[in-house]
Amino acid sequence: MKKAFKKFLGTSALTLTGMYAINKLIENSVTSVTPTKQDKIFIWRDMEIHYIEKGQLNQPPILLIHNLYPSSSKEEWNHIDEQLASGFHIYELDLPGCGKSDKPNITYINFMYVQLLSAFIKEVIQEKTNICAAAYSSSFALMTARMNENMVGKIIIINPTSIFELVKPVTKQSMIQKQIVELPIVGTSLYNYKMKKASIEDDYKYIYYYNDRNVDEREINISYYNAHCKKSGGKYLYGSILGNYTNINIIHALSKIENEIYLIGGGHYKQIIQEYKKYNANIHEIFVSNCRLLPQLEIPNTIVSHITDIITTPEK
Repeated sequence: MKKAFKKFLGTSALTLTGMYAINKLIENSVTSVTPTKQDKIFIWRDMEIHYIEKGQLNQPPILLIHNLYPSSSKEEWNHIDEQLASGFHIYELDLPGCGKSDKPNITYINFMYVQLLSAFIKEVIQEKTNICAAAYSSSFALMTARMNENMVGKIIIINPTSIFELVKPVTKQSMIQKQIVELPIVGTSLYNYKMKKASIEDDYKYIYYYNDRNVDEREINISYYNAHCKKSGGKYLYGSILGNYTNINIIHALSKIENEIYLIGGGHYKQIIQEYKKYNANIHEIFVSNCRLLPQLEIPNTIVSHITDIITTPEK
């Protein structure tokens, strides 16, 4: 019995040592594939929030908010931001836990992002701002508008997350998943496996893009860097997502928003868009084709055209 226990301890120690070595190798081998010299930094709650400002200072501002996921970043807008910047004042930020912004060991909750966006609009943009958010970020973009109705103009959501997905609560099981991912060695190994390059490539081919031949290797490399920079700190955001801490019930807030809301989605998002329209008569729907979760990457000209039309059309 003692021999078996010693063997078990020895095997466990070797396994943990191997995991630690692989984690360090990944951490040390990650290199940025995007420039940092154009980034600005907004200090918020002792966190460095990286953002980019582009375009015409005297034109309507648009705050672009990327999808909320550890491999996501403001680079999700890099196929359309230059075109938009020719007619608008563009702001793109890396949300906490994403991109080049700080990724502290905290529980990431939806309201934290609402508070960040509110502070960013008030302290950095300092004028009424149109918001364009993608996918999961739809929830705190709408909540920000509800809390800052005088500072937010039109709201554009690209492929919003289902309202019923957003109401999933924190449970004992989801808490355990979060705790496992946050473990120093084992959790980091599990996270690194989930965020390996092959998995990210699959995300692009089967979730983000409609036609996998349109996937650019550079986009995969950017997402891989996002997931693993800052010592794979994105695992804390990932744990919070698994734990449902980033979810929120938006129904009440959605029903009270008086801003014009535009939902852009592929045909397979029609049911989700109808969910939203049940709760707010100010919602306009726009359907696009030949795309999946991130049409701003796959059909950029179409998305630029819709955003431009929305922002330049006088409010009703």
